[in-house]
Order: sequence, then structure tokens, then C-alpha cells
Amino acid sequence: MLIVVGGLPGVGKTTVARAVAGELRAAHLRIDAFEVALLRQGLVPAPDDVGAHGYELALTAADTCLTAGTDVLVDAVFDVAAARRPFRDLAARHGIGVHWLRLICTDPAEHRRRVEERTADLPGHTVPTWEQVRARRLDQWHERHTVVDTATGDPVAAVLSALGR
Repeated sequence: MLIVVGGLPGVGKTTVARAVAGELRAAHLRIDAFEVALLRQGLVPAPDDVGAHGYELALTAADTCLTAGTDVLVDAVFDVAAARRPFRDLAARHGIGVHWLRLICTDPAEHRRRVEERTADLPGHTVPTWEQVRARRLDQWHERHTVVDTATGDPVAAVLSALGR
């Protein structure tokens, strides 16, 4: 199974992804971790130079895990269709579907609080400011997907329910 969790920074993607991956015993591939590793290794000179490299590394890791029979949950902003398309193609090559989940936070004050109080949990990771999050634009998701609002209820339970668990 391939699960893709996307949404703006600060909506709770990683928190939800960790819990869901743990519940499903799936590999959790966090794009932020790949991007930070690229920077730490000096393979890219600055955060603005990372581009799609983190997504490409996660795609390769996902392919390896799926080949081994391991379920995979990928956690990233997925702000443009070009970032999502390779994961759709990967699932097709493996003969499986993709469970697309877009997390949102409909409470602007709560979303802002999360962004402003957030600290980096990966050495070398720089978290975006509220202004950077507000300026970020996500393109329309044309993939059939489930939207989960992390401002209400139990988002982990909502994701598991969407996955039929």
C-alpha cells in the first residue's frame, strides 16, 4: 500500500503520519528528512537549491520498500502536481493504488500557533515562518483524495478510517 499525505507546513502532517505509519507498521518517508540529509552532506549548497531532490530520494526509497512488500507512507507538502505524479506512476508500476490524503487546518489561529511555536526536530532543518506558510500556494489536487481537518476531532482516526482501518 502507498499512502501519500500532503498539506501546508504546520497542519500536522508529520505528527499524523508518524502515528498512522506506526499503527500500520508502514515505512514513514518524510521528505523533510531527505532534504536535510542532502544539506548536511553538502550535496546541495543551500535550502533553496534542494528543489525536487528530496522527493526523488523518497521516491527511490518508496520503490525499494514496496518491492520488499513494505507499506509506505510519504509525508510532504506535495504543493504541485509534478511532485505527486511520480508517486502515482510508482504505484502503477507496482500494481497498487495510492491513498491520497490532504491535511488542512481550518482554524487559522490554531494553524498560526502551530507554525510559530514549532521547533525543528531534525538537526539542520529550518522551519518556515507564518508569513512563508501564508505565502505558499498549493495547486489543485486532481487526484481523488480525502481531506482531513486537523483542527477538529482525531485526525489520526480520520486517516485510519479513510484507509479502511
